[in-house]
Amino acid sequence: MDKSILGFLLPQWQSAGEGSLQLGFALLFLLALILMPWLLYRAATPAQWQRRLITLNGSPQSLPALITPEQLSQIVATGPERWALVLPGLLLMAGLLGTFIGLGVALGEASGVLGGVQGVTALADVIDTLGGKFRIATWGILSYLILRLWLAASAHEQARLAWSAATLGALAAQAAQQQAQQADAQQQRLIDTISHSGQALLAAQQAEAQRAHVRHADLIDALQRQVAR
Repeated sequence: MDKSILGFLLPQWQSAGEGSLQLGFALLFLLALILMPWLLYRAATPAQWQRRLITLNGSPQSLPALITPEQLSQIVATGPERWALVLPGLLLMAGLLGTFIGLGVALGEASGVLGGVQGVTALADVIDTLGGKFRIATWGILSYLILRLWLAASAHEQARLAWSAATLGALAAQAAQQQAQQADAQQQRLIDTISHSGQALLAAQQAEAQRAHVRHADLIDALQRQVAR
């Protein structure tokens, strides 16, 4: 067994069962470290957040009035972003699971060789390789740390929260503009109504004045005829 740190971290094909176990977990961790950043790069974008918002709510204007940026950020979070929060812990648990499986297999092999003639030598070989059973747990811890550090450096959570705050701000400004336009339209309708009422009143007064003038003229004519007699 290689005693260096690099030799400890690299997979070891000591037996078919153990080699397959290490190879399976190594591929699992490697795929997680490659696929998760790539999926987040494609999913954690304003276009994806906007598409998810429209898919879930139909229209941004249909959002509740008292929703906060934090709540909207949780609503528009895509699948890869949600998985990114739990995947590091799952990889850590997977590493511990692989280590316990390897330890169980190794202890089973140790109990089988104790009764042999060369039991001490065989047991020494098993104990020598027993430390390698913690290799999978080390991979899980490293994967956990790498993903956590990458997520902190990428700051996609903060970017989504900032987008949510900007979206709510734009919606609030749009709503305020619509309310101002509605108020202006209502005020204009009121002015038009008053203007029409004033014009109708003026026309009625003018008609009444015209009729009074006609009656006054008729009265004058009647008086003049009466005087002429």
